[in-house]
Amino acid sequence: MDSLGALECSLESLLISYQYDASTESLVLVLDHPDRGAGADRAFLRLRFMGVSAFRREPGTFADLQRFTESYSARETQATTVVQGIDIEQRGGSVSIALSFGSFGELTFVCRSCSAESRRARATQTRANTWTYQDSDDGKPMDFYNPFA
Repeated sequence: MDSLGALECSLESLLISYQYDASTESLVLVLDHPDRGAGADRAFLRLRFMGVSAFRREPGTFADLQRFTESYSARETQATTVVQGIDIEQRGGSVSIALSFGSFGELTFVCRSCSAESRRARATQTRANTWTYQDSDDGKPMDFYNPFA
């Protein structure tokens, strides 16, 4: 999978989580991706950025979301956050990335490499506003908020 190509196609994707680790110079971003594929109700995309430097979280206007800096999980808030802008710029051996999330704010960083993986899921509504998820390939249960566990 072309990881930067997958990122470029992620407009309007729901942000599930991100985790920046300065000690390992890494950032992991998980999205509910719009490219679901046949037989799936959801598709999750995990992007791993390595050699991350100049990481910055620019807080947005929504006060409840300003507390998230180096990590975020949709499980910890009622607000939904979607990718509203993507700017990718190649700079020699590195890539500069800016991701805009509307009232959530922005993430900007530089990385040396990126990898991506996806996981497709089927969803079943079990009661009002409650869903269960199973992997489309093997039928194993999945946690929506941690689909790559």
